[in-house]
Amino acid sequence: MDENVDRRTLLRVGGPAAVALLAGCASESDESDDETDDEDDTQSSPEVTVPEGVEPTETKPDGPEEITTTEIREPTVVTVAPPDDSGEETATPPEDDSGGETDQPIEASGEVTLWHARTNAGAQLFERATQQWAAESDSEVLLSQVPGSTFQAKLQSAIPSGEGPMLFEWSHDRAGTYESSGFLSDQGDSLDLDDETLFEMALDASAYDGKRIGVPWSAETVALYYNEDMVDSPPETLAEMQAIMDEHHDPTNGTYGLGFPVNPYYVSGFAQAYGEEVYNGEEDTLGIASDEVIRGLSVFMNELAPYMPDDPGIGTQLSVFREGNAPFYISGPWEVPGLGSEGINFGVTTLPTLPDGGQPRPYAGVRLLYFAAKMDRSENAAAGRTFAEWFATDERTLLSHANQGRYVPVHTGLVGSGQLPDTVAAFAEQLRDAYPMPQNPKMDQVWGPFGDAVTQTYNGEGDLESNLATAEEVIRDAWADY
Repeated sequence: MDENVDRRTLLRVGGPAAVALLAGCASESDESDDETDDEDDTQSSPEVTVPEGVEPTETKPDGPEEITTTEIREPTVVTVAPPDDSGEETATPPEDDSGGETDQPIEASGEVTLWHARTNAGAQLFERATQQWAAESDSEVLLSQVPGSTFQAKLQSAIPSGEGPMLFEWSHDRAGTYESSGFLSDQGDSLDLDDETLFEMALDASAYDGKRIGVPWSAETVALYYNEDMVDSPPETLAEMQAIMDEHHDPTNGTYGLGFPVNPYYVSGFAQAYGEEVYNGEEDTLGIASDEVIRGLSVFMNELAPYMPDDPGIGTQLSVFREGNAPFYISGPWEVPGLGSEGINFGVTTLPTLPDGGQPRPYAGVRLLYFAAKMDRSENAAAGRTFAEWFATDERTLLSHANQGRYVPVHTGLVGSGQLPDTVAAFAEQLRDAYPMPQNPKMDQVWGPFGDAVTQTYNGEGDLESNLATAEEVIRDAWADY
């Protein structure tokens, strides 16, 4: 298997078999068509064996799609506006009477180099944004599109030799690996970012070991899809959700209450609903076998699993919702393009609250513009910082990405503003309760055992508490050799 595999792509493939690919591992997802899976979040993972029968079948809506060429493409400048082929409603961006220019030019000058792994509409959106930036400043951003499959290798060969970019776009959970490799630059002393403008969880994801190593602008997590032809009003509590599932669940006739792929990325919200994280990378504490995680996963196993198909894989779980045989489905924004193109009448809402104050807290992938080490010695570093801040806060740019690429912004002013497409707005609300995936490279040893424990329990192979205890032992053994 290629060394450069996107963790979330694998996690979404469905089940621990895919998770095993991570044996260590990430809102896109390259755009809506190439993104929303955080897609540029193609992250590298150690070389491992792909389990038989596991084949990635999805295109991340928010992130990079794999490109066939193996060469870095030259910087491009185009004026094409990507079409909206989402099949969903599109919010109207605010009117701009400035003709593409702000009243006051942005104080930035010099060339900025930026690498990304987007394709199709996502790449076009990036190009369009940099054109607007150039029109409003004395700076130019030179984009280079790098295949997601070779992105990590390109960074590893270019940055140490001083030939890499000033900025690059990727998911936040690679930060630990990048920092230990000397790829990043701390620009915190020269940035003006605060949680009144950007989500606090996103700002947390853009820092590592006390250093501000990038600027967050988009993220992804899982939320609750519902069939609007079967659900009059989306549920706010688990009890309300169960009442609706009871109306439709009839396995003998091929209908179910819920479709929900059983793997660690998807079920993390329930595992972490009662105040403990599966793994806290910042504090380096493992909570996978804690009472709180057991309690949250018990809700999933006892209150939701009985309404689901026996096959835990994503293919079966998605198909029951896609074919109109289940009122609910739990997944991320990467499903929006496919479901929309098939004409399914669906909505998205936040995950329901659980008994005794349980609040689902799923993992999130945050898309960053990373500051590469080249920023430390570039005379144009100020332009790089200013562009990154502008990109993360310019509402016109963010709305274009949300409307045409289904990227979910982490800009506080847009959430609840009524300007985002309904589905994007729902995922943005879910992000308020999400945990950024751990940046600590030790998380790589958590995904596989965690996924095995959940799937084995779902399949009736042992009890939850024993399976999680075994997972903890396997993880700690792996860490001992880390």
